[in-house]
Amino acid sequence: MSNIQKLFSEKIEIFSPVEFNRVSILTGIVKISLKTFLECVRLRTFGRYGLQQIQVDTHYLQMYLWRFVSDENLVHFLLDEIVASTVHRCLDPQLMEQSVVELICERG
Repeated sequence: MSNIQKLFSEKIEIFSPVEFNRVSILTGIVKISLKTFLECVRLRTFGRYGLQQIQVDTHYLQMYLWRFVSDENLVHFLLDEIVASTVHRCLDPQLMEQSVVELICERG
């Protein structure tokens, strides 16, 4: 995601109020967890294989987390931010082909 896209993207409120129902509670937990994951990525430096592992991990999360939240675009946005931040923090940024990532996640 480019800096221009970030400027015009909708701000996600991570610590928003939670209603007393399953979807709202799970959405709150997922938002806080993914934001924490993003902040951990921002504190590290990655090599090529670390970046590729994050790429596989985020794709795997994307496959399953959307079921538990009220807005799946929120999950996609935060996971894309995690990958983009990892690319910026990587010494040798070489992403795997998407077909390879999908194959790894399907077999896992």
